[in-house]
Amino acid sequence: MTTTASLDSPSVQLDPGSEAVIPLQIRNNGTVVEGYDITVVGAPAGWAIVEPAQVSLYPGTSTTATVTFRPPRSARTPAGEQRFGVVVTPRDNPHEAVVPEGVVEILPFLETTAELIPRTSQGRRGRHQVAIDNRGNVPVNVLVHAGSEGDRVRLAVDPLGLVVPPGEARFTKVRVKARRAIWRGQPVTHPFVVEVAPENSTPVALDGSYVQTPVIPKWLVWLLLGLLLLAAALIALWFTVLKPTIESQAKEAAEEAAAEAEVAAAEAKEASSAAKENAEAANGAASNAQKSADKADEVAGQDPPPRVLLNDVSTRLHTTPLDNNAGEDTYDVPEDGVYRLTDVVLSNPQGDIGRATLFVDGDVQMEVALENFRDLDFHFVSPIVASEDIRLVVTCRTPGTPPDSPPAARCDISALLGGELSVPNTE
Repeated sequence: MTTTASLDSPSVQLDPGSEAVIPLQIRNNGTVVEGYDITVVGAPAGWAIVEPAQVSLYPGTSTTATVTFRPPRSARTPAGEQRFGVVVTPRDNPHEAVVPEGVVEILPFLETTAELIPRTSQGRRGRHQVAIDNRGNVPVNVLVHAGSEGDRVRLAVDPLGLVVPPGEARFTKVRVKARRAIWRGQPVTHPFVVEVAPENSTPVALDGSYVQTPVIPKWLVWLLLGLLLLAAALIALWFTVLKPTIESQAKEAAEEAAAEAEVAAAEAKEASSAAKENAEAANGAASNAQKSADKADEVAGQDPPPRVLLNDVSTRLHTTPLDNNAGEDTYDVPEDGVYRLTDVVLSNPQGDIGRATLFVDGDVQMEVALENFRDLDFHFVSPIVASEDIRLVVTCRTPGTPPDSPPAARCDISALLGGELSVPNTE
């Protein structure tokens, strides 16, 4: 073997986002000058750098290169041991390549974020969602608790505990209801706090509020008062104008009616015989109606059409394109289903630069520049209806810099969708 190579430290422990440098010793045992190409293979190759990547050695001499590992602080960097090899290939004798091997142990890290959607609700009861995003590289157990000062509202969390895989988001529901009703008066705001407690990490406190509205709204009192005033005006009009006029006209009408009554008596006698004939015809029509009713009962006894199920559905679209590239993620609406989109939360945690476009059934619904926001909420009074798909397309111009981390190599954009999904019930 004309070439030997060895790593000064074949194993290293490393936190994501940090750096480790391992010296590589190379010696030319041959009799001619030899050039070498140095590359890293294995899972860590994507975040490993060799300096220099090419060297030349005289016979009987040696040199030192360095292998630098910089694993990104991302959920895509899994915790645990990752084996690698450094391939040292002689250019004139590539079949005599040597491959010293080593192990990089990636240490786990926790980074959990949470958001309350919406922050404020109102009505007879409030409904919220907590979006929990695990940006660490190991699964995290999370407990969710809600409380308020004075215990004036009931707070229900479902579920109380959940497990969030790395790089994914999970949701829990928070329902708020006042302990005592307000019959009339001004709305009352009840602040509350939702605490998201990841295991072995600092809890996150989310402030929210519930606006309790009175059972009898203020506008209803004014409406009743207006109706009373209108009734009083109509009564006054009746006694001063309408009643005298009607009495005069009624007297004249009574005299005319008496004369007409005599004529009508004679006509009534003739009509009685015609009524008898009509009664017989009515009996026949009643018989036909009964037959039709019996047939309708038979039709009514048939199975009803399938019912439609309505479900609250939240989903997350996530894409991480390289700079000067585009990426996309799609939520496909189930066959024969209808998705009514009510909430969209766009997240740009790194401060990337570029453009994000949201398509609904192929039509552009919204288009925003990434540099204008970190978190952006949209809430629609009239839901946006999707019957085919909802697609997030991100054009990455320049990746940003995550907090306490080196500049990212990719953009990291996500969209949290909230709404209702209706599908045919085949049960």
